[in-house]
Amino acid sequence: MVWVIGLIVLILLIVSAWFRKVAVSVIIVTGVVGSLIYVLNEREEERALSRISLAELDFENVALKPSYSGYKLSGRIKNNSQEFTLKQVNLLIIMQDCTGTPDSQDCVTIGESHENMDLNIPPGQARDFEKSLYFPGGNLKLLGKLEWNYSVSGIKGE
Repeated sequence: MVWVIGLIVLILLIVSAWFRKVAVSVIIVTGVVGSLIYVLNEREEERALSRISLAELDFENVALKPSYSGYKLSGRIKNNSQEFTLKQVNLLIIMQDCTGTPDSQDCVTIGESHENMDLNIPPGQARDFEKSLYFPGGNLKLLGKLEWNYSVSGIKGE
């Protein structure tokens, strides 16, 4: 059925000068409106990434534990923002194999994972989270002790 409509439009474009003018006008207006919507969405995305600062978030009891097919990251995030709902947190998790004494450890990074956690934490509230992580290389063979840390690479608020 769509091919019939396409064929009719093609015939009208060839035969009718008036239809060509209308079609070009519709294409131009559609392009302008589409570009405007795109620019407005990009600006909104930029604002969403700067609404909540890292200082307004509390991470509590964050733990990384082995699970059946990788690792499980869990903990609690408190949104101390007075105005915005926390929608997403991006984390960089780094696993290291550390040898030596606690005073002079030699650590080698053996795994790195960038994780996006979609959340919905209203202002002044906290939520528990749990995320499964998979590090390339499967079973990690350690020479020393497994150490890990995380850092926040992005925050999105609405």
